Amino acid sequence: MVIAMLAVALLAVVAGGCGAGVVSPSATPIMVEAVTPAPLGVRDTAYSPVRPAPALHLTDQDGRPFDLASMRGKPVFVYFGYTHCPDVCPASLAELRAGIRASGVDATVVFVTVDPVRDDAAAMKQYVDYYQAGFIGLTGTEAEIAEAATDWGVSYRKLESDSASGYAMAHSAEAYLVDAEGTLRHHLFFGAPAELIADRLREVSGR
Repeated sequence: MVIAMLAVALLAVVAGGCGAGVVSPSATPIMVEAVTPAPLGVRDTAYSPVRPAPALHLTDQDGRPFDLASMRGKPVFVYFGYTHCPDVCPASLAELRAGIRASGVDATVVFVTVDPVRDDAAAMKQYVDYYQAGFIGLTGTEAEIAEAATDWGVSYRKLESDSASGYAMAHSAEAYLVDAEGTLRHHLFFGAPAELIADRLREVSGR
């Protein structure tokens, strides 16, 4: 599993995000050889100094207005991706789900699309429901998504392809951990295993 995560991490860095094509969130990452600059467990993920999390005002998977501030009282991972992503997003969300479960902390994931043209509220609902973990899926207009991405320091761009979906989206692949007070505490690199995710989550929860 770790080797697979490292492999896709390299792809994420080189290609800027997800590859072309459409498969289910259970897709197996492509395998390539990769060398990590440091052991996964000791990479620095903390914000120093910590800072308030950027605002996030979008539309959730039920078509309702969403405000990240409404999540105060529990830690939240914010992750930007898209539902047609064939490898990076499914792998990241699966590890986040596993990490949350392993931590024993009441936390959730807010999944923000970078492909609002295809990812309307209905598409986001179908996608996040697949994980059966209470994830929240957010969409909005192209302008709203662009503003949110800028605020969070996320980059993305459209990549034309000859796949059935017509195009792919290259995007940043970090998960941002916001604590129960709304403070941005960690940015978890792509490939961070569930054990590390659980450790960071327990840390910000005082466990």
